[in-house]
Amino acid sequence: MSLAYAAYAAHAAEADTRIGRPRPVDFRALVGRAAWFQLPAPVRARFERGAHAHDPVFYPGVMEVRASLVGQLIAEVCRLIGTPLATGVGEEVPVNVEVRETPDGRVEWLRTYHFKRRAPVEVGSCKRMSADGELLEVVRGGLGMRLALTVEDHALHFRSARYFFETPAGRAPIPLWLTPGRAHVVHAHVADDVFHFTLSFVHPLFGETFFQTGLFRDPVRKRAS
Repeated sequence: MSLAYAAYAAHAAEADTRIGRPRPVDFRALVGRAAWFQLPAPVRARFERGAHAHDPVFYPGVMEVRASLVGQLIAEVCRLIGTPLATGVGEEVPVNVEVRETPDGRVEWLRTYHFKRRAPVEVGSCKRMSADGELLEVVRGGLGMRLALTVEDHALHFRSARYFFETPAGRAPIPLWLTPGRAHVVHAHVADDVFHFTLSFVHPLFGETFFQTGLFRDPVRKRAS
C-alpha cells in the first residue's frame, strides 16, 4: 500500500468518525433484485458485497484520458486537496486499479495512471453509504458527491446527484458550477474477464471537462503485506 493510499484511507476513517459510521455498501440492494440480475454474471461478481473484502484486487487496463483546458486547470487546482482528478492526458495510458473493501463495508478505489515521461499519478476515492441510505463517493481532501446508481442495457451507470465538501461540522453543499460538472461512470461487460469503463464530467457552462475510457481485465490478486 502506498503512503498516498494510506493517507487517503486515514481521511476516510476520520470522516466516518466525524459524521457517523455508515452502513456497508450493497450495490445489489441499491439497484434492486430485478435490475441486479439484468447484469452479466462477471459484473455482478465484481460488485457483489464482500468481493474485495479479504485481499486487495488489482485490475490492469489501458485508457484514453482526455481533459479540456478548463478540466486541466481544475485538475491542477484540485492538487491542493490531494489530487482527486487525473492531472494528465494521453492515449493508450496504462492504468492499474486497486479495489479493497474495509471491515465496515466501505469500498475504496485507487487508480494509478502511468503517463509517458512523468511519475505515476494516483487518484483515490471511497464509496460508502450515508446515514439516510444514499450512495456517496468521496475523494481525497473531502470533496464528495451523492450518486444515483442504475442498470441500463446490462451495464452499471453511476451518475452524480449533488456535490458536497466534508467538514468537521458535516457535509457542506457545493454549487455545480464550482465542480468539474456532472459525473457519469459506466461499467459494461465485454467478455468473461474483460470490462469497459467510461468516466465523463460535463460542466453546465464549459461542457465536457474530462473523459476517460478503456478496457480492464479481471483481477490479479495479491495478498496484503
